[in-house]
Amino acid sequence: MKLPGKRIAVERLRQSEEMFRLLVESVKDYAIFVLDPDGHVLTWNDGAQRIKQYKFEEIRGKHFSVFYPEVDKRAQKPERELATAIREGRIEDEGWRIRKDGTRFWANVVITALFDETGVLRGFAKVTRDMTTRKEAEEARRALLEQREARVEAEEQKRSAEASYRAAQEANRAKDEFLMTLSHELRTPMTAILGWARMLPNMDRSHPSFGEAIAAIGRSAKLQAALIDDVLDVSRIVSGKLRLNVDNIDVVPVLHAALESVRPSADAKQITLVTAFAPQVGTTTADATRLQQIVWNLMSNAVKFTPRGGRIELAARRTASQLEVSVTDTGEGIDPEFLPHVFEAFRQAETPSTRVFGGLGLGLSIVRYMVEAHGGTVTAESQGRGKGARFCVSLPIRALRQAEPSVSRRGEGIPSEAPASLASLGGMHILVVDDDSEGREMIAVALRQAGAVVTAVSSAADALAHVDRNYPDIILTDIAMPHTDGYALQRQLRARSELANTRIVALTAFPASAVAADEKEFDTYLRKPIDPFELTIKLRELVPVVG
Repeated sequence: MKLPGKRIAVERLRQSEEMFRLLVESVKDYAIFVLDPDGHVLTWNDGAQRIKQYKFEEIRGKHFSVFYPEVDKRAQKPERELATAIREGRIEDEGWRIRKDGTRFWANVVITALFDETGVLRGFAKVTRDMTTRKEAEEARRALLEQREARVEAEEQKRSAEASYRAAQEANRAKDEFLMTLSHELRTPMTAILGWARMLPNMDRSHPSFGEAIAAIGRSAKLQAALIDDVLDVSRIVSGKLRLNVDNIDVVPVLHAALESVRPSADAKQITLVTAFAPQVGTTTADATRLQQIVWNLMSNAVKFTPRGGRIELAARRTASQLEVSVTDTGEGIDPEFLPHVFEAFRQAETPSTRVFGGLGLGLSIVRYMVEAHGGTVTAESQGRGKGARFCVSLPIRALRQAEPSVSRRGEGIPSEAPASLASLGGMHILVVDDDSEGREMIAVALRQAGAVVTAVSSAADALAHVDRNYPDIILTDIAMPHTDGYALQRQLRARSELANTRIVALTAFPASAVAADEKEFDTYLRKPIDPFELTIKLRELVPVVG
C-alpha cells in the first residue's frame, strides 16, 4: 500500500538526514554539523568537537554565530552568510573563528542550504575545516617576503643615501675648490692693480716702469672683467636666461675675429696660428657674438695649454646638414680619466693649490651650454698628457632653437684691444650722473680730454636741477643710485619737451638680463667697467643725431 505524498517526503528527508549523520560521523578532520532554518545547531560530529572544543550537549540549540569574532557579529556576517546560502544554494568563505576557550583559528567554511522536495527550507549543512597551519605558514612566508623587501628597500635607501652623500660631498668639494679658485683668480690681478696704483703717485713719469705700470693695471682690470663675465654667463645659463640673437651670419669673418682676439697672446708665446677653412663654408643661422665667444674660448684654452713654440689650427668645414669648427693644438693634452669631465662647470685637472694655469674652470662648460643652445654638440679628443687636444663643435646649418632677441651685449663678451686714442667729442655738452665719485671722475676726465664740455653730478636731483638751466647733448646716467635710480630719472627727463633732442645713455654694472625690459627707453646701453676709449667711440656714433 502506497503512503500519502507528505509521508513519503518526510521519510525521504529522514533517510537523507540519517545518511548525512553517518557521513558526518565518518569524517573526523572536518567540523560538520546541521543548523535549523534559524541557524541553531541540530547535529554535531567528532570533528566539530575536536576543532571547536564544544561537546554536543554544550552546543546543541545555540546559534552558530557563537563561533564568530565580535567584529563579525556586529557586522551581521553570520546572518548575511545564511541569506547568501538561501539565495545561491551555498556559500564558501575563509576567516577567523572562535573556539570554546576563546582562541582563534583560521577556518575554511562551506554552508549549503537544505530544501525538501516542496522547496521548503529545512536547515543548513555547515562544513568547517581548520586551516590555521596553512594560514600561519602563509603569514610567515608573507612576513619573510616583507622582511626581505624591507631589507632590500633599506639597502636601496642606504645606497641612495650614500650616493646622495657622495654627490653632496663632491658638490661641496667642487664648490670649495671653485671659491678657492675664484678668490685666487680675482685677487691675483688685484695685486697688480692695487700695487701699481699705490706706487704711481710717487713715481716720475720718466721712470722706465711708469708705462708698464699703466699697462699692467689695464691688463689686470681687463682680466678681472673677463672672469666676472664668465661667472655672469654661468648665472644666466643656470637660471635659464641665456638668450640668443639669432640671424643669418657669414661664418668665416666670425672665425677670423675670434682668431685675431687671441693672436697677441699666441704671439707672446711664439705659438703658430694656422687656419684650414674648407671652400664654401658659407653662412649659417646663429648668434654671431656667441659663436665668436665659443671659438674664442676654445682658442684661448688652446693658447693657455700650448707651450712656447707650439701650433694651433682653427679649421672649419660644411657638410650637408652641419657646420663643423675644430681647434687642434700641440699642447699639454688631457688625461684620459679627466676627459669625460672636461666640459663640467668648475672642474679642472689641477687643484687650486697646485695650479699652473689660471682661470675658473668655466670656459669649456660655457662653450658646451652655448653650443647646445644652438642645437649643436661639442666633443673633446686627446691621446693623453703631452699629446695635444682637439675640440670639435658641430652646429646644425639651421639652428634648432631660435630664441627671442635679447639685450645686445654692449660692453660684454670677448676682450679686445682698446682703440689707440680717444674719439673726438669737440663741442659736445655732456652731463654725467653717477653716485660713484671715482668712476664719475674718471669718465668726466676722459670726456674732457676728448674735447667735450662736461658737468658731473652725483644724484638724479642734481641732474634735474642742472637741466632746468642747461640742455645737454648727451646725458650719461648710472642705473643703481640711491633715492632716485636711473630708470626714474630717464622717465622724468623724457617728460621734458625741451630735452627731445637729448640722447640718454645708461651706465650699469647689472647683467644684461636684469635690465632688458627697460633698454628701449635708452638710446644706448654701456656696461661697466667702462673703457674710456670705447666710451668716446660710442658717444661719437650718436653725433649725427645730436641737436
